[in-house]
This record gives sequence, structure tokens and C-alpha cells, in this order.
Amino acid sequence: MRLSEETLHFLRGEKYSNGLTMDFEFGEEDHAYSTQIDLLCGLASRKRIVHVGCVDHNIATIDHKRKRKKWLHGRLCSSAQRCHGIDIQEEGIRYIREKLGYNDTSAVDIFSEAFFELAVGDTWDSLFIPEVLEHLENPSGFLRQIREKYCNHFNSIVITVPNGLSYDNWQLARKGKEAINSDHHFWFTPYTLAKNVINAGLHVEKILMCRHGTINWRAIRRNRFFRKNPLLRNDILCIAKLT
Repeated sequence: MRLSEETLHFLRGEKYSNGLTMDFEFGEEDHAYSTQIDLLCGLASRKRIVHVGCVDHNIATIDHKRKRKKWLHGRLCSSAQRCHGIDIQEEGIRYIREKLGYNDTSAVDIFSEAFFELAVGDTWDSLFIPEVLEHLENPSGFLRQIREKYCNHFNSIVITVPNGLSYDNWQLARKGKEAINSDHHFWFTPYTLAKNVINAGLHVEKILMCRHGTINWRAIRRNRFFRKNPLLRNDILCIAKLT
């Protein structure tokens, strides 16, 4: 899914509408139904990346996801040439290093001097920021700081966020319910994610819709539905350039 020039005028604030309706044009890649992890691992393949938020909430979550082969950091490390994980959760980083053997990790804030020295001390392809922006009070400000501090040290940023337009959300809304991580500040749509990225001074290269979780390939009718309707998948992936 690529953004049209007309849509970019609105995203940049050059035009305004209080009832903008976007028409999406989907290509072959958009109709390939994939999981978030598979897409991220494909983008990380043979690349040198930094994974922000590698602990994934807490140690219990890591253990649970490892049993199901869904722990993202472990999968990224298997795919990338180098994957350095960072997180502000010191206990989680100690567990990853001492118990699981993932030594290429740091308990640092992304804007700390320690991480800046790491970033400038090596050559990197991408900064991966999966399922982080929805936890922040100011996503645009966070991305703007990254661009200002690291635009010369990473070629691209890879972002994933939950999709507010998902079929699962629609089904629950019909019942008068909402299911959400209690730490989330936002739901995103392709437009609002692109708005945050562009407001930060970044360039949107590509947006893809994907499945957050596993895909049951025996559910033929369900999978056909999501292939045909990418906007109803429950996760959004965005590749953005820093310059």
C-alpha cells in the first residue's frame, strides 16, 4: 500500500478536510496474508538492526512466547546478520543475557548517551520499533527525536502498531465491547500512523497490513477473507526513511 500524492497533501497539512475519504490501492504484496513476525523477520534478513523494546513487557511474557515460537527478539536474532536489542527494563535484559544467552542487548533508553555511542560506533541498516508507539503519550515527538539524533546512523525505521480498523475490533464493537492492552494510549489507522510519521519529518516508504499473532492455515475461508480485505487485519507495518 503506497500513499497517493493527493493523500500526501493532507498528511503534510497542505490541504484540509473534515470528512476525508481515502481510497487505497492494493498490489499483489498487500494481498499476501502474512504475520507480523514473518514480515519483520523478512525485513531483518541479513541486515544489521536494532530492536527497540526487545523484552516484550516482562519475563513471563518472554517465556510464554518462546514456547510458542512467537518471541520476536529471538526470531529477529535468527534472521538478522546482527540484531542488538534494547529495553529500559533492566531485569528483563539481565534475564535475556544471563538465562537465554542473548548477549547483544543493552538496558538503555534510546535517547541516552550510552545508546548514541552504540549507534555511532557501528554501521546499521534499520531501527525496528514494533508495538511501541501505542504505549507513548507523544508518538510524533518520539519519532522526531529519533530523526534528529540518529538520521545519519540508520537508513530506515520499521514500525508496527495495532490497527483500529481491524475486523476483531468491529466484531467486539457490535457487542458494545473493546479489548485493549491497558497500557495503550492510541489505536492507529494507516492514515493516522502515516500522519505521525510525516509530522516527525520522516518519509513513508511503504505501509503493509498484517496479522498480529499466528495464522491458522486450515481456516481457508477466514484467510481468504483477510487476503481480500487487508484493511481489516489487526496490525499495521510501516517502513519509513529518516532522510
